Amino acid sequence: MAEELATILIRSCRVDTENRYQKLLRQGIDQQKIDSFWSNFPTRTPRGLAMARCYVLLAILFAGAATRSTAELPPPPGSEYRIPEGKSGPGGPVISAWTDDAGPDETFLLVGDGLTENVVMWGLSPNREHGAEIRPKIQFCTGKMVAVTIPERAYDGPFLVWVENVEGRSQPIVLNRPQLWWCYPRTCTSGSVVRVFGRNIGKRPHFAEVLAYLESESGNGVWLPSLSPGKYSATLCLPDDLSPGRYQLHIHAGAGGEWGWSNPLTIQVEAQVPAKTEIQLTGTDIQAAVNALAAQGGGILTLPAGRYMLSGTLVIPAGVTVSGQGRGRTILQAPSSPATKFARFQGIAWNQGPAAVHTPGDTMVYKLTLPRAGEWYVWLRYATEMSPWGQPGVSGRMTLTLDDTPPVRLENLPNTGSFGTFRWSLSATLTATAGEHRLTWKNEQGGGIHIDAFVFSDDPAWQPEENKFPVSGPHLVVLQGEDVVDFQTKEGSLPGAEKACVWLAGDGACLRNLSVLGSVQTNLGIVIRHPDFPKWIHNCRVENVEVRDCQGKQAENCGVRLFHAIGAVVKGCELWARSPLFLSGVKQCEFSQNRLVSVTLWGGNAEGYINGRNEPVEECIIEDNVCAVPPGNEGGGPTGRRMIWLSTGRGSVTHNWIANNREDRAVFGGVAGTDQNVGEMILFEACQRVAYFGPITGADVDRVTLPPFIQETPEEWLGDVKRDDLPRDDQGRETPFWPPEEENDREPVVTEYYVTVLDGPGWGQTRRIVARDQTTYRLDSPWRVVPPPGSRVVICTAFFENHIVNNRTVNGMTGIQLWISCIGNIVSGNEVARQRKPAVFLYGTCTTLASSMPMTWNRGIGPLFFNHVEGTQADEASCGILLTTGERASLPLLFPHALGNVLRHNGCVRNRTDGVLITGNRNDGDKSEMAAVMGTIAEFNLVRDALRGFRVASSVQGVVLRRNHVYFWYPVNNQAGERVAFQIDSPQTLCPMENNSVEGIQGVFENDIVPILRGDVRERLDDM
Repeated sequence: MAEELATILIRSCRVDTENRYQKLLRQGIDQQKIDSFWSNFPTRTPRGLAMARCYVLLAILFAGAATRSTAELPPPPGSEYRIPEGKSGPGGPVISAWTDDAGPDETFLLVGDGLTENVVMWGLSPNREHGAEIRPKIQFCTGKMVAVTIPERAYDGPFLVWVENVEGRSQPIVLNRPQLWWCYPRTCTSGSVVRVFGRNIGKRPHFAEVLAYLESESGNGVWLPSLSPGKYSATLCLPDDLSPGRYQLHIHAGAGGEWGWSNPLTIQVEAQVPAKTEIQLTGTDIQAAVNALAAQGGGILTLPAGRYMLSGTLVIPAGVTVSGQGRGRTILQAPSSPATKFARFQGIAWNQGPAAVHTPGDTMVYKLTLPRAGEWYVWLRYATEMSPWGQPGVSGRMTLTLDDTPPVRLENLPNTGSFGTFRWSLSATLTATAGEHRLTWKNEQGGGIHIDAFVFSDDPAWQPEENKFPVSGPHLVVLQGEDVVDFQTKEGSLPGAEKACVWLAGDGACLRNLSVLGSVQTNLGIVIRHPDFPKWIHNCRVENVEVRDCQGKQAENCGVRLFHAIGAVVKGCELWARSPLFLSGVKQCEFSQNRLVSVTLWGGNAEGYINGRNEPVEECIIEDNVCAVPPGNEGGGPTGRRMIWLSTGRGSVTHNWIANNREDRAVFGGVAGTDQNVGEMILFEACQRVAYFGPITGADVDRVTLPPFIQETPEEWLGDVKRDDLPRDDQGRETPFWPPEEENDREPVVTEYYVTVLDGPGWGQTRRIVARDQTTYRLDSPWRVVPPPGSRVVICTAFFENHIVNNRTVNGMTGIQLWISCIGNIVSGNEVARQRKPAVFLYGTCTTLASSMPMTWNRGIGPLFFNHVEGTQADEASCGILLTTGERASLPLLFPHALGNVLRHNGCVRNRTDGVLITGNRNDGDKSEMAAVMGTIAEFNLVRDALRGFRVASSVQGVVLRRNHVYFWYPVNNQAGERVAFQIDSPQTLCPMENNSVEGIQGVFENDIVPILRGDVRERLDDM
């Protein structure tokens, strides 16, 4: 029987694996046991592997049903759904992904295979205890997508949804099921509070209560009281008598019975920590006092009120807290003498170097020692990306001068894809005598370059290895780019030159209740970093601290900078700096209630008030921060480019709560005369690393397997990728890029990647990678539909399931911008106004179909899948909401680049072109159902005063426009022309419309308004 069931499951690929997997966990079966069974079961083929794992799954289920005695969840509250029996199996429909949030009179999208218009729902009923069938309205059905509107007389709550055809029905999905994405903190104590984040946290319809159940490993549990319940977050109170151990948190929807439970979330409870020893400083030597306290195991050093002159960087070791009497009362003053010795955070190393040396006349001088006389071939490891300025690179624009000899131009320096993507180039030849020389690099004609290293070889045949750095020897001299003896630049910076007033250098180090005043020597107020970076540092805190007067210009100027920090807190501070808060790798951190003042110290202004660039940002709270300007700068030219800038690179941006942040009379953008393509106030910007694009060879319940090598990427598919950048095995065959498993300063580790299925029966699903075994990746949760061999996937870094909620972004270039590889993010309740470009900008892309791509800014294969934008006011911008993709027209369209995005209950007022624009940015071509943008829902939105209310442009399929308002009151510019409420550029675009309203100046429809323009044909609204 088990074999028959397993065969059916594999053949159909229709098993609801997620429900079964979670059931195993709820039955007390340890996840490690399941994984151990699966990973050690002997198999020789992908089918055999899948069969073996199904045997194990079924065996454990049957065994669990017979022996179950502990870890049962309590009877769920509310009505229990009992759906009628139905046939499922091969040939039935498959639902692989869907939009997760819809109530009565709202629309949701199903994605899968073999879908039909026969969609059945089951939900609450006042007359039937176990729920009742609901027949929704089908907006469109393509076989791979179905858009479904819930009847307005349905009752809100969780809905079971399935699709039927002649062969049977799909496995039901649970719409509006609570989803626990993450919690803060993960490790807590009894009697404390825990904040949880996800979807449908509060019970629908009004999210007034949270039904949270905490279950211990022994099976005992308790319902938790909640504070501040909400749709996307809540604060839960833990019992005072909770024993240390590991717990599972569950949330229930309040209806549906077993269907209403969320996924479990693990919380670790630890014993209360004894109070720290507290001593008061006697004398003025703070460093000696903290060192003595650290030698005793840590404690609190209290500083009396007064001004304390630091003798260099104050280094606070593990377990030590330095506490003052309040801001302005206890002051730590940094010295200004050039002779002062400050702590050095970064040494000479690879993958770093002088940056921003882009101004003509910038020079760097090095000491070069050559072991012999003769010709030396100069290799340069560099990064540049000058295509935004119309340049193919920086070849010939820079020179090297050896002593007093004529300068030699550096050639063969094309664009590498980004200023963080390094490559080797043989750039020059020098003739020299043996011994010590003065080497001068000079930027002659301008152009940006990031120089990692120079390598001098006396062998014309020598070439660097891509995965192994060269070492100096008798015939080779390595000179790191930052190892300068003189540095004369306008805006350049050097790594390792940072000078900080205070360094939190050990786990649990804290600073609070005082002011830190810098000097012309210091560019960092406070740094949080492990002495053995890239190791992660834990549980440091900076609270109620003021940082000002750091004027150092030798590197990025920051109020607080964190390097690879876990559990850090920066709260209630006032930070003045070029970039007040800089996040270089943070997890489970809190940055809240800070007043951030960005000051322009040189050249262009700071990249961001809160700057999280090229490193992981995961499970962090960024909340209630105010971005301000110095006195006298209110309303004038920008002092900061962005409010919050998070970018991928060496990691993903996952599960963050970005809420209630705002500006205070600040303007955002570039200083006049510098780059003006900035000002994105909340920006998710990809410096994307694609580890693999192409077909898989197999998949299993929670795994996916890639081919060990692949056919050569066709020349016409390379796009932005150079063939030399594609990895190869020792036989010269093209291979996927296999991410490293250990922390490093070059590439994202394997656990920073996501797998998204782009076609086939399992399309639309995204899972995170947690481990790799040869060519197989293990995933963080089971597939709902196991993708069959041959399905195309993309494996890349991403912005995944973040909340951007209730922020105010005014006076910038764009208010909120999701830019490449943004999946499952929620944008809700924000206020955006007075933007030079779109207020809300959603962007997917496909500029290459190569099998992999090195880290590259603003290009790659970046799906824009299942993002949700609601309740956001978007006023006075070029366009209220722009949902679009960046395309390379020469590439074939193999899969949608934007899928399943929802725009609901947003307001767009006085926008200069379109209120809402949805476009795929490529020619529609043939009448194929494939398009760059697919499955978009836009409903209950309001547009007032725009050239066009809603526009659906090229390469778009499957847009639902319903219950939207368009008002034309005032003209928005001097352009003459008709006022068009809804414009569908192509008559072939699948775009059902219903129940939309259009009004003119008097609050009624006016005849000179065009209600619908579909191609060249004018149409009337359905209610006219």
